[in-house]
Amino acid sequence: MAELAAAEEDAWSDEDWQAFPPLYTLQPHAATREAQLNVWIDLLWRWCKAQNSWTVDVASCDVFVNETINRRLDENGRREVAKAACRAGRGELLENGALFVLEQQPKDLARQLYEWAKATGRLGGVFTLAELDDDGPLAGADARLRTAALDALEAADRCAVF
Repeated sequence: MAELAAAEEDAWSDEDWQAFPPLYTLQPHAATREAQLNVWIDLLWRWCKAQNSWTVDVASCDVFVNETINRRLDENGRREVAKAACRAGRGELLENGALFVLEQQPKDLARQLYEWAKATGRLGGVFTLAELDDDGPLAGADARLRTAALDALEAADRCAVF
């Protein structure tokens, strides 16, 4: 327990990471770069949550800029973050080049929806998307995330979408 508490106290805040100049330069060592990209994905996710907007123009997103230390992640670095988010299942590139950051993993939302249907006695029922959007785990979910969650359920033979 003491080690866990110490680790939590040593964790960097978003402000600490954003004030760390090497974060703004893609690192050449593969393991270090992967860790760096994961930090960027987490920062981007929390920025989207704070903005309550999950679609990001990666080229102009403020999260990649820190004027206080005169640093910004270059265009290549931003593209790498977007690709890494997609590889990790935490984002989808849209046709217009923007990145749709997933508020949560579709498989997690699918599991929540299935458990909700089971707990509320709705397994086997037929529902419209509007009904599912009004109640339960899908309420307020972005349409793309909702569709991905239903696709995950359908792929697992736990629902049929028609």
